[in-house]
Amino acid sequence: MKSNIITSREVKRGYFRMEFEFAGEALPGQFIMLKVAEHNDPLLRRPMSIAGLDGGVMSVIFKVVGRGTALLAEKKAGDHIDVLGPFGSAFTPPKTDAVLLVAGGIGVAPLLFWAKRNPSRRAAAFIGGATENDILCSDEFSEAHVATENGSVGRKGLVTAPLIEHAAYKNKTGYILACGPTGMLKAIDQLAVKDGLRGELSLEERMGCGFGVCLGCVCDTTGGRKRMCVEGPVFKTGEVLWRT
Repeated sequence: MKSNIITSREVKRGYFRMEFEFAGEALPGQFIMLKVAEHNDPLLRRPMSIAGLDGGVMSVIFKVVGRGTALLAEKKAGDHIDVLGPFGSAFTPPKTDAVLLVAGGIGVAPLLFWAKRNPSRRAAAFIGGATENDILCSDEFSEAHVATENGSVGRKGLVTAPLIEHAAYKNKTGYILACGPTGMLKAIDQLAVKDGLRGELSLEERMGCGFGVCLGCVCDTTGGRKRMCVEGPVFKTGEVLWRT
């Protein structure tokens, strides 16, 4: 689907937020596949978590990490973008629990979408990154706890530190929704299993097709091998068998 870009701007050094028209529905946790150039070089689309969808306007947040995302960052308002999706599974937290949103870098995107769709829910966000430049959208959550590895903003250290100190974590009434780098997700998963909390993890992975044909994003789980783009990207805590 060809969509008109409404805005595209750099929000932090190397991080961009793009909004474009989208005639459809999507759920927090799902993703889309964006064609980054009019020609076929690069050939593969880029998977993007959905950061918001309201009034026919969808938003994504991405980091420039290679040629494809660099081309995407060059697009401006009035340009067109080719969008496929949405694909994948969505977050499904129970209605009765407090929700603990844990994000690393651009992993904040699907959690921001969930928070916007559920403004009445008790939700605390925990946003981590290497430096202040990697902390995104913290001011868009009603409650946000920030941690950076170098201490440039918020608490110095890993985002798991403020998470495990939160009352809803300590009294085991919190339900975790997390998205970010693999190392962070693995640590959160292991903590949740050890401490008896439930939750869901949205895995980040390079994808070829986005709808289960290429088998390029398969992960090992307690239920066998599953495709992140179809059975995922959202998995329950304790479900993923981590390779490292």
